[in-house]
Amino acid sequence: MPTAFEQFIAAARGLRGDFFDPHRPITATRAPGWTDLLGGAAAPAGALALGWPLGVSACIAAQPDPEPHIVVRDEAGEATSLPLAELVDEEGLPRPYAAVSGALAGRPPYQRLAGAAWLTLMREEFVRFPGGARLLVRSHDDPGATVSLLAAMIQALVAMLDVRVAPRELGLACQTALQRLVQPAHPHSALGPLVSVCAPASALLLLHPQPAWIWGYLHLPPGTAIWAVRVGEGPGPGAPAFTRVATAMAYRLAAEAEDLAPADADTRWQGYLANLDPDRFERHLRDLLPARVRGRTFRARYGPLPGLALDLTQSYPVRASAALAVDEHLRGRLALALLRAAASKDQRDDDLSLVGELMLRSHWAQRAAGHGDVHADHLVSRVYGAGLTRGLYGARAATAESGATVVVLGRAEAETTLRSIAERYAAEVNLPVKLSGGSASGSSVAGSRQIS
Repeated sequence: MPTAFEQFIAAARGLRGDFFDPHRPITATRAPGWTDLLGGAAAPAGALALGWPLGVSACIAAQPDPEPHIVVRDEAGEATSLPLAELVDEEGLPRPYAAVSGALAGRPPYQRLAGAAWLTLMREEFVRFPGGARLLVRSHDDPGATVSLLAAMIQALVAMLDVRVAPRELGLACQTALQRLVQPAHPHSALGPLVSVCAPASALLLLHPQPAWIWGYLHLPPGTAIWAVRVGEGPGPGAPAFTRVATAMAYRLAAEAEDLAPADADTRWQGYLANLDPDRFERHLRDLLPARVRGRTFRARYGPLPGLALDLTQSYPVRASAALAVDEHLRGRLALALLRAAASKDQRDDDLSLVGELMLRSHWAQRAAGHGDVHADHLVSRVYGAGLTRGLYGARAATAESGATVVVLGRAEAETTLRSIAERYAAEVNLPVKLSGGSASGSSVAGSRQIS
């Protein structure tokens, strides 16, 4: 049976002489959705994050076009056009992000993503396009949909021109496009883009986000699987902007508790809460940090937080945010050690059950810091209620950017059990449920296909 990507290629081939010029080459790429096993919520604070590429992918077919526009068509047949004049000046040079952001905001979603990919490649990687392009788009509604579609577009555009860009740089370009043009009010870490671009299939991408270094990849032990489960429509209700403010507040207050000027704290901790010494944090700092601080109180004493919108009426969970950063970095490293040790079949269930316990601790630490929702709480409790006898090791609320309510670790044969748990819960709350499993290579690992 043809794969989804092969079916997409066949559909693109069928549009030669219609949407696509019959005499020019067509390049096809795909990029997977994503979730995080651990660390995603604390990645902006510098904690090790373990990202996972899901089995569903966004697909793009790209063809050069001599006309100065980007024409985007979805599989329903609707085509829209973005003039290049909105992205480049009279000399063909890329316009500033600030000058383009407002214009793209009013465009349809696919146009906005295509324009963001185009301009970011020009500004960050110095790619120069001799003309326009025609793009055929197939999206999905699984976790990480926006990131995977943008990653597929960026990969397709460089492959269309036969331009070589390092995978990590493509991932960071994807992050820049998201942050500067697609969702400028929504903070984005590098985790999702780097997973969608760089991760091999069936392997965790190990991201040390200080600022964005890939520590390597780790394949799951044989017979083990990861799923993302979403209850309701659209992305999860997480609060990345809220969390970044709370983290920045905690960093400033931790420096004061250690009698450090901001510059000295940066020298010691390199700007990341995860670099606080765990022993020092437990023995000294945790109890010195206030449980919550209102935005108005913080600004009156310390002034504004550069680059962050401080809500004066909001009460921020400072202590829990600091604890999440410090402890999640440790949990991520412990989980890696256990996953590596689980190569031994005799010890595998014990080691993976311990990873599940780390996921549970991560879940409730995130809740204390303002992440997740009540649906995630109920699903996590039900997964642990099923337990190892049903093949499920653990669950936690996934990072807000992925759009997943929870991420689940278990034996591969436990998918039926997990689906039953999710469907029963969805029926109780009268909301749709979506389970995303499997795994696919990132766009750079998968490469591109030339459509004859």
